[in-house]
Amino acid sequence: MDKESLRPLVFEILRKTPQTHLHAIENEIRRRDEGYTRGDALTLSEIVWELLVQGILAPGKNSLNLNLPFVHVTEYGARSLDDGTILAHDPEGYVRRLIDHTGGRADEFTRETAREATLCFIAGRYQATIVLLARAAEHLFDLLAAAIIENSRRTGRGTKRIESAGRRPEARYRKIHRALFAKGKKSAEVEELEPSIAGLNNMILLSRTEEGEPRVPAIDRERARGHLLLFPEGCRATYRLIDILAGRESS
Repeated sequence: MDKESLRPLVFEILRKTPQTHLHAIENEIRRRDEGYTRGDALTLSEIVWELLVQGILAPGKNSLNLNLPFVHVTEYGARSLDDGTILAHDPEGYVRRLIDHTGGRADEFTRETAREATLCFIAGRYQATIVLLARAAEHLFDLLAAAIIENSRRTGRGTKRIESAGRRPEARYRKIHRALFAKGKKSAEVEELEPSIAGLNNMILLSRTEEGEPRVPAIDRERARGHLLLFPEGCRATYRLIDILAGRESS
C-alpha cells in the first residue's frame, strides 16, 4: 500500500483512538484492510514520523508511557482531525478536492503547484507554501483576464484596460474586479463568488510588492493552513466566472 492509501486510514484511527502506539495503529489497519502486508510497515512508519514532525502527533501516551512508539494526538492535531483541516496534511487528498471543486478542470500547472504547496506545508515551509499558492493564483488570474478579454471582444466592448493591467498585483486586481464586479454588473451568483476571488488576490499580495517584485511573505502555520484550505474554493470561483463570461450555464 502507498501513502495515499494508508494516510486516510491512519487519520480515521487517530480520530477514534487519539492515545495509541505504532503497533496498535498497524494492527487496526491490518484488521480493516486485507491489502496491508508486512512490507507496508515502513510506509506506515514514515507517515507516523511525518505526523510527528508536523505537530499532529507527539511522543507518549500517558504518564507511564512518555516515549515512542507510544504517541498521542496534539491539541493542534485534534483540531485538524475534527474540523477537516487535516486535509492540509494529505497531498493527494488535497489535489482530489481541488479537482472535485473545479469539476475536473484544474489544469496541470494548478494541480502540481497546489500539490507542491501542500508538501511544503507538511515540511513546515510555510513561506514556500504561500509563494507557490500565489503563483497558482496568478495563473488563475491570467485565465480570468483572458476570459474577460474574449467576452469584451464578443460583446463589442473595449479590451485596452484589462490588456494593459500589467503584473502589479493591486492595479491588476482592481481592473479585473472592475470588469467582473462593477456596480450594475453583478448577478447574485457573481456577487457570491467575489470573496473567493479576493482570497486569491490576498495570496498574491503576500508574495509580491506593490511594484510586482517577489518578496518573502511573513506567514505562520495557521495562516498558511488557512490559505491552503481556501485555495480550492478560489479555483472553483475562477472557473465559474470563466463560464459566466462565456455564457455557459452552471452544471
